[in-house]
Amino acid sequence: MRLRVGVIGLGRCWRRYRPLLAQLREHIEVRAVCDQVLRRAEMEAQQFECAAAGGPAELLERPDVEAVLLLDTQWYGLWPLEHACRTNKPVLCTASPASDAAHADALREQIQASGLPVLMALPPLLAPATRQLRELLTHRLGQARLVRADWSAAPARSSRDLLDHAAVLPLLAACAWLLEDVPRNVWTLDGESAAFVTLMLRFGCDRLAQVNLWTAAQGRTPPRFEVVADAGTAAAELPRQLRWRDADGQHAQRLPPRSAEQSSLERFLLSLRAGQPLQPSFEEVYQALIWLRAALRSRSEGKCISLR
Repeated sequence: MRLRVGVIGLGRCWRRYRPLLAQLREHIEVRAVCDQVLRRAEMEAQQFECAAAGGPAELLERPDVEAVLLLDTQWYGLWPLEHACRTNKPVLCTASPASDAAHADALREQIQASGLPVLMALPPLLAPATRQLRELLTHRLGQARLVRADWSAAPARSSRDLLDHAAVLPLLAACAWLLEDVPRNVWTLDGESAAFVTLMLRFGCDRLAQVNLWTAAQGRTPPRFEVVADAGTAAAELPRQLRWRDADGQHAQRLPPRSAEQSSLERFLLSLRAGQPLQPSFEEVYQALIWLRAALRSRSEGKCISLR
């Protein structure tokens, strides 16, 4: 049976998900769409032969919508997640809690209380190279001891602007996921200019994550992870390049073309069919928001911040 979904937000993310939904029409059926621009929703509804809902609430209350793709926060932020808690409809969400930080704490409580399944479809967490790197650690390289993440953005006005970027939260979550732990403390290092900022997170057993953010004239570049593990080292260039060194020598792998969007849809569909938890979950990414808040405090106060 096809999973019947409703789509909220038809902006930039929709352009990447739209062709995938067309390809997966044997498994996923779009039953309704909505957007802050009603005419846009009506046009897309014609293409998918579905309904154009008047807003998120109307879409979530439709009996023929089993699950929701929240692809754009638009004017309503993450409020549709709150309403999804009342209708008990699983959500694939492409926006992090940082995008609606003012309501993130209350929303987390509602999601916990309702048990709403939420898949956070954030590219650094679902990129093929990141997933394969975790498999490599599990089966060949052993426990990670140091994870370093590098990412560059377009020129910013301050290091605070760098820290506020939407890409930072999933990088923190990915580091913790690769280390299979949660940090004990965090501190922020930045210079006088807005060109560079480093976040250091200390985990148990003297394990570390280092997240380097900087501005580049050419603008944003894909994230890169480097890992030092018990039995070797590895580097992942997102979305699908992987290199590692172990006792058998050096290796390289270029993974098959698969976008984070494709991975998120497949994971959403298969997990719901199998009755499995949706991961990465809202709670996992919310924890990264706590660490980011501590990093901002560390930058302001100039000291290490304990997370315990």
